[in-house]
Amino acid sequence: MPAETLSTRLCRSVSADFFRPLARPSAPVYVDCADRLIEEAGEAGRLAHKETLEIIREVLACHPTSLLADDEGAALRDARQRAGQFFNRLLAAGWLEDQTLGLHDRWAVISPGLRPLLRMLRDMAEDEVAELRTFADTLRGLCQTLEEKNVLEPVLNDADQLRSTVTDLPQRLERAIEQLHGVEKLVSGFEQRQRQRGSAADTLHLLYNEFSQGQHMVCYDALRRGGLLSRIEAARARLAERQEEPLLREKLAQGLREHYGYEDREAYDRAVRSLVRLERDLGGLKRRADAIDLRMAAFNRLSQQRYRYQTELRGRKPELVKAYCQAVNTAHAGARFSDLVGLPADFPTLCVEAKFFFGTESLYKPRRVKSPVDLSFAPGQAERQDEDDVLAAWKERQRLALTPQRAARLVSRLISEKGGTASTDEITLETADDLLDLLAAVAYEQAPSLSGKRVRWSVNGPRRENGLQPEKVPMDDQSVRQEGSEKPVRYRVERFAITRQG
Repeated sequence: MPAETLSTRLCRSVSADFFRPLARPSAPVYVDCADRLIEEAGEAGRLAHKETLEIIREVLACHPTSLLADDEGAALRDARQRAGQFFNRLLAAGWLEDQTLGLHDRWAVISPGLRPLLRMLRDMAEDEVAELRTFADTLRGLCQTLEEKNVLEPVLNDADQLRSTVTDLPQRLERAIEQLHGVEKLVSGFEQRQRQRGSAADTLHLLYNEFSQGQHMVCYDALRRGGLLSRIEAARARLAERQEEPLLREKLAQGLREHYGYEDREAYDRAVRSLVRLERDLGGLKRRADAIDLRMAAFNRLSQQRYRYQTELRGRKPELVKAYCQAVNTAHAGARFSDLVGLPADFPTLCVEAKFFFGTESLYKPRRVKSPVDLSFAPGQAERQDEDDVLAAWKERQRLALTPQRAARLVSRLISEKGGTASTDEITLETADDLLDLLAAVAYEQAPSLSGKRVRWSVNGPRRENGLQPEKVPMDDQSVRQEGSEKPVRYRVERFAITRQG
């Protein structure tokens, strides 16, 4: 029976929506919310519902430019309602769990899968080098364990002791390899910084001072010059010789079977995989060290190329142009540009057409300064406006705004069931508000209705097929009554159909 894949085991632990917040434009808000909530919850792993909403409000306030979707509270103006909507998104993703113990006793529980996810994100964002200080100690302790006499001798060690040794060594190796990845990350950061250096002095300072004295060099010296890599290779060779021993495999399988309760066949397979993995991880240290060597060599080449460019190429060409201009001035002193028209060129230009500015065109042209603007208030502007007039103007702007709510109201009124369709040749508009509702339906695709249920629709018409031939697009006449006018105003609208999808 083939082993289960990682995705199969992952689906049993978390839902399909668990990683979806990280792919949204508002992913920074989700990450910071999770970080704050886990920090405030502590080991208890839960927070009061009111306190949770306050934390979410603070995080949202720290991201004023974040792009929130409609289901995340983008259309809500009240900060408390937006925090509540975002809390519902955290519940739907499985990052939080809602626990109600009473009418006024509601709690938000941190999901068990959120802590490993956030730990991974923190490791990816880690840029401190303090963790690399224990790199040599980790490898040195690993070598001492592997160099102990009879450490993997099945006759002298019982089954549980073998199981403990083989289980502990890969974990320590994994930690050492993670620290080597941290070393590679530091070298990669130096490469990015070197590309941004503007002068040759800064390039040399980064190469000989900061790079040569960094914590990554301490790890590199411990691995190469300290002899740890050769000791690890020797331990790997000894393990490769012994991992094929049947007695060692049987004894290790017995320990796994007694400790974890595996079946005989499964315990033996896991014992073989554990020995193979241990030998592979020991070899992975050397391969990772070789990758770091390539990184450091690439950084040295980059530094040399940057220094050569900043000194020999970028610094030399301006001096050549300056010397050439001085030679031209000396050779043609007292002459005019018009006298040089018939003379052959000193060198052929590489461009098709060259233009040289001389005379008044070559002189410095001062920037035109804008005239000062009168910022004083007009006599009539200083008077305070009437509150009723301001409120009436605000209502008028709201009435004329193309909002998704008015589009949902029109779709709900025209089409009552899912899958229904309404075309402009069937729709009769009466007022200007109806025309604005129709335009809003074209501008949006979904919106909440008055009942709170979300309405979805799509718009399609002959314009999609005959866009290059507008004369083939049929037009529909609509008569709309304007306020204060008895005679209706006629409009011509391109024919399209609205299909309700939900």
